[in-house]
Amino acid sequence: MNQNGSQKNSPIDYPSALARIGDDASFLSELLELYTLDFEAKCQKLGSAIEAEDFPAIQELGHSLKGASANLSLPFLQRASYDMETAGRDKDIQKAQESLSELQKEFTNLKDFIASGAVGS
Repeated sequence: MNQNGSQKNSPIDYPSALARIGDDASFLSELLELYTLDFEAKCQKLGSAIEAEDFPAIQELGHSLKGASANLSLPFLQRASYDMETAGRDKDIQKAQESLSELQKEFTNLKDFIASGAVGS
């Protein structure tokens, strides 16, 4: 851990996330659990939207994930979600596919981080 309480390359900016919710670590854990369930459902929808080249859905889902990622101080997921939103707006299917791959990679990092018990430590 570094001096501000967050781990280098951590998928979550823990101090910022905690500050947003009044320093309630158990509530943050609950929010992250809900986020992971929501994320998995939205990634499935994104896969279908990309396959169908449904750009409004790609943009909307990217925007939704971006907001949730920002609220939970998940900078890497926020960046990838922003790229997804942009791909939908720009009607760029290749960028959408790349963004989905990046989202899945960063989400795996987050799940591994949560499973390690590092959240809140």
